Amino acid sequence: MEGSVEMNKNICLICGYNELEERPYYSDFAGSNEICPCCGFEFGMDDFDCDEFDHEGLTDKEIVEKSHDIWRKQWIENGIELFNPKIFSPEVRNGKFLKRDYLVLQMKKNLGLDFNDI
Repeated sequence: MEGSVEMNKNICLICGYNELEERPYYSDFAGSNEICPCCGFEFGMDDFDCDEFDHEGLTDKEIVEKSHDIWRKQWIENGIELFNPKIFSPEVRNGKFLKRDYLVLQMKKNLGLDFNDI
């Protein structure tokens, strides 16, 4: 993938969580099927199964990137609920980040995204 995140890093391309066990994608955008414990995105499933847009005529890369943008926006709009809050302690209460700043930093540092532009 282009941009500040290399395809071989174990960083979630949705939320910037940097402790995935596997790379999100292998060659030809084959997903790892790992589910991010932070945002809950499953690579190889939630991207190509996204029915929010027409996939016809798009490359796999375009489908993946568009799916990421949609998932990220919905995740933020729905209150940044954590998929597995048990791995995030003191920053989390009732499955949600206590400090929005934590997510802002995670996304900026690991994805080069400005939270306010999403």
